[in-house]
Amino acid sequence: MSIRALPATAAVLSTALLLTTGSAALAASNTLTLTAVNRSGAKVAISATAVNLSTSSSYTLRAGKARKLPKGNYAVVVSIPTGSTTTLGGRTVKVSGNSKLTLDARSGRRISLGLNPAPSGLAARLDVQICTKTDAPARIDASTWDRTALYVIPSKSTKLAYGALGSWTDGSAETASYAVMHRTTGLPSAPAKTFRRTGLATVQVTSRRGPNSANYLNQAVQPVKGGCGDDLWAPLGSTDRPASNKLYLSAGTWDLQAEGTPTVTRKVAAGKAYSVRLNSAGWGPGTELPYTYQGRLEFPLDDMFADPSLSATSGSISDGRGTATLTYRGKVVKTRSNPGGSRPSLYYRPAKAGWYTLTNTATRYEAGVTFPAGMLSTSSRVTYRFPLNPKAKKNTLAPNYSVQIIPAGLDLYNKAKPGSTTTVTLRLNRVVHYEDLTRGANPKLKSLTAKISADGGKTWRAVPVRKIGGNWTAVVKNPAAGYVAVSVRATYTSGGYSESTIYRTYRIG
Repeated sequence: MSIRALPATAAVLSTALLLTTGSAALAASNTLTLTAVNRSGAKVAISATAVNLSTSSSYTLRAGKARKLPKGNYAVVVSIPTGSTTTLGGRTVKVSGNSKLTLDARSGRRISLGLNPAPSGLAARLDVQICTKTDAPARIDASTWDRTALYVIPSKSTKLAYGALGSWTDGSAETASYAVMHRTTGLPSAPAKTFRRTGLATVQVTSRRGPNSANYLNQAVQPVKGGCGDDLWAPLGSTDRPASNKLYLSAGTWDLQAEGTPTVTRKVAAGKAYSVRLNSAGWGPGTELPYTYQGRLEFPLDDMFADPSLSATSGSISDGRGTATLTYRGKVVKTRSNPGGSRPSLYYRPAKAGWYTLTNTATRYEAGVTFPAGMLSTSSRVTYRFPLNPKAKKNTLAPNYSVQIIPAGLDLYNKAKPGSTTTVTLRLNRVVHYEDLTRGANPKLKSLTAKISADGGKTWRAVPVRKIGGNWTAVVKNPAAGYVAVSVRATYTSGGYSESTIYRTYRIG
């Protein structure tokens, strides 16, 4: 994710589709002439967007010029500048014959979002969007962070919508920040709104260092799943250190974004507390499993560096390159390379029924990126042994678990003290990622074993595994220095197994 740089007051016009005037539907003389007046009372030559309410087709208007349009009803949205200020407005209009529409910024109401009590020492930012409520909506944005005024022209039309995002931060990504969202159907006649701080949700965000590919963290939030305003986002700061800070958010669904990590989505309620942990140790093989689809074996190769502290379906955070091999009775029957920068899968249609073994290895790779020295989770490997039957007709997962490795008790740099003991949770998953697959029966676990290496995988030693608090856990006596690689194997009564390995799982220091 990159942080956008906007001018102090900016207006951005986006449309889903721009059409030209060449169709037969324009043969009739139906036109729309837009007049735009700024807050000083002067007519201004600007562009606007008209969206047909029946077809959702979009057209560009030029203020002061008649625009031929198919006969029908339209929603028109516009941004009118006056010096350093911006006024957003919209109307619905019927186009039949020579139709005219005037949007006058002088009728705009000032937009403001506030907190009670107001935070001190934080920079305020305001982002606003108006939209047409059509299948292919047109949207106009405006932003300011120097308290330059933004206005909206009120409209009761249910074919228009409004969203305003307010945020307050000191830009450090290490202290408390705030973000609130105000949405309406129609364009509000009272766009000033104050949120009580006691009614905000609290999200504790802990951002560690180690496995991520960047030496810094950019933090931002974005409202989602609410309609108009979902394109807005609030940058909350940047830091080159691990940090733990609180975000106070209005009720709704938000994407929490940070450089080098996947977007984390949280639905929050007023007054409730939540937590999110980013860049935890243990980036490794995710929850993708081999599966059969219409008699063919398939396995995605790009899920090798997932953060197990996030959702089981969040997928790999970092790209990698490597090779997957499929063997049958000790013979390689299929090889598939992953060059990095793509989403390849291994495909194989078996000719014979029997036990197959699939191994996928990956090394971190991001085109043009030089990884920081000492980065964790530099490479990983996963192996699955499972039966295949070419006559099987069900689209189903292989009878295996995916195995994720989750170290606990590390510091914000994902380090353990020399000679200390680290508990590593071992999570077994069977996640269906594709709706046309069935999960199938779970394999019956026969044993779960773990081993570690302190020399990059040259030598390994077994560590005990036991249930702690209801979770399978490896108990690791840490070495005096270096990095710890962890490898875990789940063996099933059927004869199959799953094995996951992460190199540089965490460090000692």
